[in-house]
Amino acid sequence: MIDTIEININNGILPQVSAFIVYKDKICYMNDRKYFVDDLFLKQLKDIIYTFKHEYGISQQIDAEEFTIKVYSQGVQDVYHGKGKFPINYMELKKLLGDINGR
Repeated sequence: MIDTIEININNGILPQVSAFIVYKDKICYMNDRKYFVDDLFLKQLKDIIYTFKHEYGISQQIDAEEFTIKVYSQGVQDVYHGKGKFPINYMELKKLLGDINGR
């Protein structure tokens, strides 16, 4: 069972998304705001992240977008990362996180 998920997306040195999801409480703290999320959001998030490889590599571009996702489950941490190289469904993740603002 997932305890928490931490998502950081930066464009160069500029942070775009800083999110911390408390799974059992259905709360997402994102960019200094608190959001309540539902089971559908949590399922979609899990379904997207669990298709990712753990590492996508690092582009040599200085200002390349970079993501780091940490999933904590019962004391175990899984990390997913890429800089300038992304999974096929990476934009789905960004859209899902962006949709929180509309809730």
